Amino acid sequence: MKYVDLKKMLYMDLLIQKERTGSPERFAKKVELSRSTFFEYISYLRNELMLQINYDEYRETYYYEGDSIMDVFGKIRCESCKVRMCCEAIA
Repeated sequence: MKYVDLKKMLYMDLLIQKERTGSPERFAKKVELSRSTFFEYISYLRNELMLQINYDEYRETYYYEGDSIMDVFGKIRCESCKVRMCCEAIA
């Protein structure tokens, strides 16, 4: 994947956390992605960010089994000062 829209990724995270995604087709429409790009984003979340995202066919929703994106971002720490996202790590 060459480019990830952070706003769309965070909106996906919110919908997954609330378990209000709908079917993959509906979820893709909600975040304004084509079906194929949507599955690339899901693959990115699972493989690159190592998030456990499952789909419940009965409830027609994606859900996290573990950490969300924000949980993962919150665990990022600067190696030198051991503080979450210190100024030097962001720069």
